Amino acid sequence: MRNIQSTLLYRWFDEVWNQSKKDAIDLLMTDNAEFYGIVTENNLKGAPGFKLFFEEFTGQFHNIRIDVEDVVSEDDMECARTVITATHTSSNKVVIVPGLCMIKVESGKIAQAWNNYDFLSMQEQLGQKLVPA
Repeated sequence: MRNIQSTLLYRWFDEVWNQSKKDAIDLLMTDNAEFYGIVTENNLKGAPGFKLFFEEFTGQFHNIRIDVEDVVSEDDMECARTVITATHTSSNKVVIVPGLCMIKVESGKIAQAWNNYDFLSMQEQLGQKLVPA
């Protein structure tokens, strides 16, 4: 049986997001990490770049909870199936967003991350509709 609590991804989601420990980003991510599936200003990399995304997201949402439903780990790779629950600050609407995050680990830290979250569903939950241009 897998012990998801022993994985780096579980620790990442619990400390950075659920406990809102911004300083944990420096402890759990390399300074030159690359991440995909999220946008940061000027596509900055590493812990400094991720902190910009973290600040932007936590500025738009509060009561953020990321439940790690499962993690598969082999060698230097981990993949987690998660569900984000958060309250949109300006509308006070609760959103629920499922997704996956896969990482490559180097020296016990996240060196690369691929994020695939249903942000379209999140926008729809906030009342925004996708319309053709």
